[in-house]
Amino acid sequence: MSEIELQRKLLGDTVRNDALHAALERVIRPGMTVADIGAGTGFLSFLARRLGASHCHLYEYSDTLALAEELARRNRIDGLTFVHAHSTAVKQPPKADVVVSETLGNFALEEGLLETLVDARRFLKPGGTLLPRALRQLVAPVVTPRLQDELDVWPRIGHELDFAPAREIALNNMYVKTIRPADLPGGGARVWDEIDFTGKGKLQGKRSGTAEWTSRQLDGATVHGFALWWECELAPGITLSTAPDAPATHWEQVYLPLLEPVRAAAGTLEVTLTCDTRQGVRLVWETRVRGAGGKPVSSQRQDLLRGRL
Repeated sequence: MSEIELQRKLLGDTVRNDALHAALERVIRPGMTVADIGAGTGFLSFLARRLGASHCHLYEYSDTLALAEELARRNRIDGLTFVHAHSTAVKQPPKADVVVSETLGNFALEEGLLETLVDARRFLKPGGTLLPRALRQLVAPVVTPRLQDELDVWPRIGHELDFAPAREIALNNMYVKTIRPADLPGGGARVWDEIDFTGKGKLQGKRSGTAEWTSRQLDGATVHGFALWWECELAPGITLSTAPDAPATHWEQVYLPLLEPVRAAAGTLEVTLTCDTRQGVRLVWETRVRGAGGKPVSSQRQDLLRGRL
């Protein structure tokens, strides 16, 4: 995707833009300074200046920064310093009252959000405000076959050809898809990961969590895969969500297929998700069905590393 196409999608998302404006309005007071990390076209800094910030530093490593400068001139917005560099490469940055960075992906951490915000603490004055504040990652079973049927074409190719190795690669991938509420069981979603970006402690790039549903919560349904989405707390009381029943944004949900459908009859379904963003993004999902008394019935393990071709 070209950089201008990315910016078009971001700035065409009114749900995102309005939530970020509300969050900045909640935290900015006249005279405050702002560090805008991954500034892109400068949109967030422009909002911050109009909300009373005295000065904004814009950090952007791509050539979009030149466009941001042109847009600032065109809109007569001053009080801006443009820094053409990745924020992690900036030594001894000036401290700001507010640090803002929107680097969320369809899979929340795929664009380096965690690493960016951990490093962003260097830019904050003592007692300063980091935006966003927190993230919750959620998972739910998908109990309709429509997405799996769309993706799992390999057994239907026919002509007496066996495409099992290609199927193995394809089903060890995650897919950006529109998940409908009707695709999910009444048992609901589970939070598998929570991150507080404002804390002083070290945040790990490798994160893991387990979610569980009983057969009753699944109402006996067959599970074909899992849906992932996130809820991001931008500022106190202001949350941006990619849930299937939330207002639509330019982000969508993520679908994790299963190798084979499963059904937790009189037992439980478990999925353990392990995400490692220290070098790119690696996601592993391990699915287990347990019978009465917790006895293992079946398991399958999928890994994005096995999905690379």
